[in-house]
Amino acid sequence: MCLERRNPVCVITKGALVRRDVDVLALLARRAEAEVSITIPFLDETVARKVEPGAPTPAKRFETMRALADAGIRVGIGIAPLVPGLNESDVPELLKRAKESGASSAFMTLLRLPREVLPVFQERIAQAFPDRAKHIESAILDVRGGRWNDARFGARMRGSGARWEAVERLFEIHCRRCGLTGSRPPAASIESSPATRQGTLFP
Repeated sequence: MCLERRNPVCVITKGALVRRDVDVLALLARRAEAEVSITIPFLDETVARKVEPGAPTPAKRFETMRALADAGIRVGIGIAPLVPGLNESDVPELLKRAKESGASSAFMTLLRLPREVLPVFQERIAQAFPDRAKHIESAILDVRGGRWNDARFGARMRGSGARWEAVERLFEIHCRRCGLTGSRPPAASIESSPATRQGTLFP
C-alpha cells in the first residue's frame, strides 16, 4: 500500500527480518522515501545475549544495516535503550561501527521502566549482572531524579542531571566525528515492554 501510494516509511526495529522486504524498501526509497533504523544498544555479544537472549546479536544487526544500505536504503542506528551503568561506554564504538555499516543517522533513548516492566527488569539484571545490579539501579535513579520512570510526554525518552548530560555530550561528539546526523526518534516510536515471549525486555 505504501509503495502504491508512494507514502514515505520509517521503520525502527531490532530484528533482522526486515531484510525480507529489502526489495520493496529499496523501491520505495527510490520512488518516495524509506528509512530503517536498527536498534543496537550493546556492543559486547555476551552482554547482549544476557539482556536480550531472544534477539539478534549485535553483529547480525550490523550485517542487516549493511545489507539495507547496500540496497540504497537510508539506514540509522538507535542506541535504545541506553541503560545507565551498563552500556554508556559502548556509545562511541556503536556509532563508529554503524557508520562503517552504512548508517547516516543515529538516535539515543533512555531506558523506560513502567510499573509492569520494572520487576522483570530488576530480576533480569540481578541474574545477569549480580556484581553490577546495584550500580545499574543507582545510575538509573540518578538520571531519573530519584525515580524509576518518567511517563511525561517529551521526557520519558531522556534523563536529566549531570550524568545524563555527559552521555548526551558523548553521543553528540561522536555523531559529529562519525558524520552521523543525530536526532531524537518520534516520541511514541519506542516503548519498553516485557516482551517475554521473545525473550527480551527491549524494543
